[in-house]
Amino acid sequence: MADANRAAHAARLLSIIIAGLALAFAAVAYALNPASIGVDALRLVAIVLVAFLTARGVRWARLLLIVLTGFAAAFAVLTAFSMASLPLWGKVWFLVYGAGTVACLVFLFVAPASAHFSRQAPAPAARR
Repeated sequence: MADANRAAHAARLLSIIIAGLALAFAAVAYALNPASIGVDALRLVAIVLVAFLTARGVRWARLLLIVLTGFAAAFAVLTAFSMASLPLWGKVWFLVYGAGTVACLVFLFVAPASAHFSRQAPAPAARR
């Protein structure tokens, strides 16, 4: 039972970190382009809701979290390396967001967090 609590805590912590990074990324995206508030807010709400499901142990939510955050995180890392006009704080932020999100997504699929998503064995039937 202690392993189950540890796995649930790890999955919950990783989901909170991913949602927090998404919140900070939305704030930076709004600062760089205030006209994109609608898209940024919608993306943030979707990520927070899916992170909540991931923290609850919903298996398919991990995959949806990869779709919602993983591609943007990889793009952020590429942006940090490829945009010469981006200020240093922007490059550092894109690297932190991208690398942090990818690391958290990877850790959701390895122990101890992966145990939180394993299928529960069916309960044995009661004998009479």
